[in-house]
Amino acid sequence: MGLNFDPIGGGAFKQALKQIIEVERQPVKVLDAKKAREQSKLKLFQEFKSKFVNLEKTLGDFTSFGKFRELKADLGDGANLASVTLDKDKAEPGNYTIQIDQLANRASVISNPIQDPDEKVLGMGFIVVQMSDGTTKEIFVDNDQSSLNGVAQIVNKDPTSPVRATVIKDMSDPEYPWKLILAARKDGLNSSVSFSELYFLDGIEDFYIDNNNESQNALLYVDGFPIESESNHIKDFVSGVNLHLKSARPDQPFTITITEDYEKIAGKIKGLTEQINSVLEFINKQNQIDEHTDTKLTFAGDTGLQMIEYRLRNMMHEGFPTGDPETEGDFRFMHLSQLGVEFEKNGLIRFKEEKFQKALESDFEHIAEAITGTYGFANQLKEILQGYTSSITGALSHREKGLLDRIKNIDNDIAQKEQRLEQREKSLTEKFARMESSLANLQRQQQYLSATLPGAGSNNMVAQLLGG
Repeated sequence: MGLNFDPIGGGAFKQALKQIIEVERQPVKVLDAKKAREQSKLKLFQEFKSKFVNLEKTLGDFTSFGKFRELKADLGDGANLASVTLDKDKAEPGNYTIQIDQLANRASVISNPIQDPDEKVLGMGFIVVQMSDGTTKEIFVDNDQSSLNGVAQIVNKDPTSPVRATVIKDMSDPEYPWKLILAARKDGLNSSVSFSELYFLDGIEDFYIDNNNESQNALLYVDGFPIESESNHIKDFVSGVNLHLKSARPDQPFTITITEDYEKIAGKIKGLTEQINSVLEFINKQNQIDEHTDTKLTFAGDTGLQMIEYRLRNMMHEGFPTGDPETEGDFRFMHLSQLGVEFEKNGLIRFKEEKFQKALESDFEHIAEAITGTYGFANQLKEILQGYTSSITGALSHREKGLLDRIKNIDNDIAQKEQRLEQREKSLTEKFARMESSLANLQRQQQYLSATLPGAGSNNMVAQLLGG
């Protein structure tokens, strides 16, 4: 029998090499598993951190009286005549009697009817606009743009034009339904414009002003006093209240009533308690373990989370100062439980919205101070959160960095071990290659001796020595 060996590319060699490397890769697999656990904990921790961040954002609505309060406006029968928007930082609760005698209007003209809005039949000419300050604006129209739509395009593309153009369809005359409206950009007398005429020559059809509307200011009464406005949108008609006029009805005065919006404030408190519950619920879930729980993947028994829970619970049981210490009977400590914020047996918060609203209605100022004051609930909670969420000194940021550093170190260890394995695989391949070369030489020698020495059969001594 002659020498037999497996070539480097052969299956037996590959299998042997794979088995050797697989055995030596076990430490890498251990590191991969460790990395997966750390990544799982990091993802879980980032979920927890996001709950803290969301709580801190929500808390932004409670750190001052202006942010905490909410206002609403009731217009009663005047809702179809006007609307209001409120700046809660400026507006104050109160009642205002309104009567709208006249809406503001902008100057405008309408042309005679034209059969086709795209047909170039108007000729060449000028639109001359006289403004309230005495200046004049001329807009030139050439033959290529002498259609209604062409004129409108020129007017509207000119940034210095004091008017806007609109092509409309009026079916009172089906044969000639198209007209051009030119209107001042703004309402009121101060923005008034006038049109001497439309000066067009050599047109197939006449083009002229058929009718016009004069500009006017809005006229209304506020608590019996006459007020004139150049716009139907009156900003700060009283401090923090913007009035938007819809329709004039001199015979229909109405009352705007601005009050604290207790329902909306309660909704904000409800949202805040839900965010706090989200944090507490996460911590509670981490501490719920059984024989199937892999504590390496959770924060069960984590002292950091337990401290957070402890501080939150203690703070929410405290009393918060409100009132003037120098005024007898005014200063006192207010507890959240008085406002409908209570702990349940499962460790979470229950918010009694109706109880909170009733408390607001009876003692709004003191409750607002207890929540938003310097030593109130919101600012104390904010101080606790900042100790954890600060990107520089926060405990959560340090904890997250620690997890990220551990993952990075594991990655470095894996990279080093993978590099050594590559070198090991290369070394083994080279050794097998050298062994193959040696065996090939021995095989060639066997073949030579077998061919040259007598008795080349099965009893050949050289063949026997070489394994034949």
